[in-house]
Amino acid sequence: MASRKTSRPNRDSGDKYSVLLPTYNERENLPLIVWLLVKYFGESGFNYEIIVIDDGSPDGTLEVAEQLQKVYGEDKILLRPRAKKLGLGTAYIHGMKHASGNFIIIMDADLSHHPKFIPEFIQ
Repeated sequence: MASRKTSRPNRDSGDKYSVLLPTYNERENLPLIVWLLVKYFGESGFNYEIIVIDDGSPDGTLEVAEQLQKVYGEDKILLRPRAKKLGLGTAYIHGMKHASGNFIIIMDADLSHHPKFIPEFIQ
């Protein structure tokens, strides 16, 4: 898809971005990736939600996600866990079913995709 440098996204347009964040044993990474997402979306002024799809992590990832939801709010952090590890592809599909945004961003929770680039991608 072509992008024009002259066009600027309208932050008041009603657009919403749903970030799908599948997790499995990401207890240590999850607080940082969520903080970075909140930071860069907050600075850019875009409306967003972060959907955490945990695949039954035995390391306590879901419990960490629940704490983050309390910190950032249920409107920003949505938890859509699954009972067991069912795979990355189906985690994205599961997340898409729960997304309320008109744009979807898929990311890994291991910080292999840095959230600082999201506002630039949107523009």
